[in-house]
Amino acid sequence: RASHADLVYEHVLGEDKYTFVEGVKNPRSVTILIRGPNKHTIAQIKEAIRDGSRAVKNAIEERYAVAGAGALEAALHLHLIEFAKTVKGRPKHGVEAFAAAALIIPKTLAKNSGLDPENAIIKSP
Repeated sequence: RASHADLVYEHVLGEDKYTFVEGVKNPRSVTILIRGPNKHTIAQIKEAIRDGSRAVKNAIEERYAVAGAGALEAALHLHLIEFAKTVKGRPKHGVEAFAAAALIIPKTLAKNSGLDPENAIIKSP
């Protein structure tokens, strides 16, 4: 079956030559190049890729995803901010402080992922 690619080229990485095919129209597969300092590291990388691929496959097939990675803490923050509006006096400051502290987890996860923590937090109106 004929296909189309915008660019096909050979590139040397280290001592090895690799052929790169980029800009393929309607791609059906992908090749992932895994390199590491030893077999153990390569095995761990393979397992992480396999786990991630399975998670994506399951989300596509089942058509749903379970919220995680700070979602609970972000939701807790929103609910506590709303609850704080009903609280008077000094306890209100405690509720607001706890709401702010709840965002530490999603902000840290965003930062560790290379994202801007402030931009990664979705704020509701």
